[in-house]
Amino acid sequence: MFGKLCKYEWKYMMRFFLPMWGMLLVLGIINAFSAPHWLFNYVSEGREIAGGLLFFALNMGFCAVIIVTMVVIIQRFYNGLLKDEGYLMFTLPVKSGMLINSKLLVSLVLMFLTGVVCLAAIMAIVISGIGWGGFWEGFVWIFRNSDLSGLEWTMMILWLIVLILVASASSLYKIYTAMALGHLAKKHRVGWSVAAYLGISFLGSAVSNIFMFNADWDAIGDALHRMVTGMSIPQSIVVMELVAIAFYAVLSLIYFFITRYILEKRLNLE
Repeated sequence: MFGKLCKYEWKYMMRFFLPMWGMLLVLGIINAFSAPHWLFNYVSEGREIAGGLLFFALNMGFCAVIIVTMVVIIQRFYNGLLKDEGYLMFTLPVKSGMLINSKLLVSLVLMFLTGVVCLAAIMAIVISGIGWGGFWEGFVWIFRNSDLSGLEWTMMILWLIVLILVASASSLYKIYTAMALGHLAKKHRVGWSVAAYLGISFLGSAVSNIFMFNADWDAIGDALHRMVTGMSIPQSIVVMELVAIAFYAVLSLIYFFITRYILEKRLNLE
């Protein structure tokens, strides 16, 4: 059933994301042909202006895609579970947690793919300027002069990707929690959702500040020193990534259980 929920979400979201991705890739390809000429060679003023406008359009495309991605993800959760569509979704023989996580999983995949599309557009311009040969030479130079093995690079990059995904999940769960809390109000639920998000953020900052000012940093420093003693720099980086992953995972669980409790026990779709 979870797979069917994800498939339903995926089909709905593709109506928005496929055109956006296509637009961004087209802008990237156009800039890949035009940018090398006006960036690296002398051209007429008219072509330089035209190239600059195309590059500006690409940057605006990046900003628009990021904003629209977040708006669509937030709107999908709100309309799908907290508005009229929620009547249908909560009649399905699935638990609330499965409904939440299906939307989260699809949203994470879409965010990841949006990042890949943005990177592809940028790489198209870079490679068109320096060529595949120059790109690979630079890539190989970084690895050869870093004193790190391929395995160490791979581990750092893989755990960094996991960290980004877990941190993104925590951010989405936080938004879901704020919307669920705001929906407890009888009126102005969108406004209360924004207020709830600001309140959660303020509470998190307050807890962080209390910890920062009251923690025994000497003991923490000694513990960290003992933990990383004998480790290489890449191993130390991986350890820090794992600690950060654990932190965001705990936050995600807290937000998830709060959201699930509200949807199961306190939800009012009227």
